[in-house]
Amino acid sequence: MLHILLSTYNGERFICEQIDSILAQRYSEWRLYIRDDGSKDGTMTILRTFAQKHPGKIFIDESEPKSLGAMRSFEYLMAQHGEAEYFAFADQDDVWFPDKIEISMAAMEQAEQSHPNQPIVVHTDLKVVDEQLKEIAPSFWRYSNIHPDLVDNHLHYLAICNSVTGCAMIFNRKARDLSLPMSPKAYMHDAWVALITLYNGGEVVPIDDATIAYRQHGDNVLGAVQYTSFGRSIAQRMNDAKIAYNRAKGKVFHTWAGFIGWKIIYFVHRMARKGQ
Repeated sequence: MLHILLSTYNGERFICEQIDSILAQRYSEWRLYIRDDGSKDGTMTILRTFAQKHPGKIFIDESEPKSLGAMRSFEYLMAQHGEAEYFAFADQDDVWFPDKIEISMAAMEQAEQSHPNQPIVVHTDLKVVDEQLKEIAPSFWRYSNIHPDLVDNHLHYLAICNSVTGCAMIFNRKARDLSLPMSPKAYMHDAWVALITLYNGGEVVPIDDATIAYRQHGDNVLGAVQYTSFGRSIAQRMNDAKIAYNRAKGKVFHTWAGFIGWKIIYFVHRMARKGQ
């Protein structure tokens, strides 16, 4: 059984399309657990309607009403609904392609056969779209200059440049158990689960297929940013580096100098592969 964990906040504009796309999945062995993080719009009314129409499939967790923020809301869902063998995160504003779960679960099964009793994360590429689902880019990885084939099985590289997008990942129970509780310095739930999986000798498996329409609009908590060589200021790059260092401090990097050294190595390695 797969537990899909969905945290919502003021999501009434797009939540119906997201849940409809989950209901349309070809893979049917799933349950959807939803926690709202204090919406002020009609999100809860919509969610309750879906839960009433689909008992046994869609459940609303209303036991923790306070606002936690996106990462802690997903952490709460992971902690409260951890009896399944597999888990997936869902955002409130995307649209899943009908074969999303099917593709990911097939890759998960193959990875578990090769690496039994290990934590495993499987993640796919995403199609970047606008509010009306019009394509911006066919590949989020290429749009944002992300290289899962380079970083996914290199702990230092993954700690520097997370390649795993929460709404496109599935992970097994071993990865879930090792990821809880999340560090106070963790920045986002997806990066933390991926990092802890690799840190504990597990596998992070990329699938070079887009399985989600990754909707971009004015209210994204984190979204798709097109990569350009001069697109970010020095201050922004330093802030990104501090977040990455703090997230992995004590596990992967023990000093700032060590982090910078690995960041340079990663940059050189990535540039050497440019155009490949």
